[in-house]
Amino acid sequence: MIRLSGLFTAIILIIGCVEEPSYPKWFTQIHNDTEQYAYGIKEGSTKEEAIKNALNEIASKIHISIESTSTTTTNLKIDNGKENYIKDLSQTVTNRVQKIEFSNYKVKKIKKLSDNKFIVWVEVDKPLNAKLLLSRIDTDIQKYYQLFNSEHKNPISTIKQYQTVINKIRDRTLIDCYIVKDFSPSSEIDNRVAKLLEVQKKMSEYQSNIIFSVKGNNKEYQDVLIKQIVSKGFRTTNGNSNITISISVKERKLKILGYKILKSKIQLIVKSNGTVIGQSRISVGAKSRTGYKQAREFTLRNFEKRLRKKKIIENLLGI
Repeated sequence: MIRLSGLFTAIILIIGCVEEPSYPKWFTQIHNDTEQYAYGIKEGSTKEEAIKNALNEIASKIHISIESTSTTTTNLKIDNGKENYIKDLSQTVTNRVQKIEFSNYKVKKIKKLSDNKFIVWVEVDKPLNAKLLLSRIDTDIQKYYQLFNSEHKNPISTIKQYQTVINKIRDRTLIDCYIVKDFSPSSEIDNRVAKLLEVQKKMSEYQSNIIFSVKGNNKEYQDVLIKQIVSKGFRTTNGNSNITISISVKERKLKILGYKILKSKIQLIVKSNGTVIGQSRISVGAKSRTGYKQAREFTLRNFEKRLRKKKIIENLLGI
């Protein structure tokens, strides 16, 4: 027992002799951002991870700045000719900020504390990054206006292009313009935002003027399809339209173990000015102990879920 006790004592003494990593003063001190630079100081298991964590720290400060600057960031949407402004969720801001890639940064200091621990001090040039972002925004504005003023022979192709631009403008006005404002307050960013929102509005108006008609052999399934089309911001009509979606439904009724089962095979064909541009086949079904009427209700719900989750309308239109 005496020998065992001595062994434990020796182990404790050895552990006590192991020194904790020594952190330099620059890591423990607070470094406030300046007009010229934003700082991030973090650690990681590798040099690359430490740098990434330091840059993410700077991005998180931008997130806080954006939230305090504008808690009601708006996006313009056109619905049946009416202008609506909606608030963006904070989660959207968070997700976008996490993807920020700084165009220019410098590793001021780096230290290896152990084989799996590095610490870094990263410096981001704020005016330079703002300048580069402004240049990209100006290039985008010019490109978007050229796209809008070009000839549009195929409405579906145009919608696809416009939807991509609208999403990019959303990111620009939501995040990039606020980064410029945060990094370089004297920059003339407001007029850029106005131009971005102007072209976004024009493109949204074009989309809202694209009219769909849905034709088929089953009104209940047609109504579900129309509901999904309208939810995408498009208009529908019973008359002539730019785009026609034909829906053909074949139902099969079965009885198994006391259940009334309904299986439906649905074919969708999209035509633009008489030319087929997309088609899809869908199989859905449901069962009910009550009867086929309830089984159809469940099948229609499953059809709606399938359209929404699989983004079938978007895939058919290529948007």
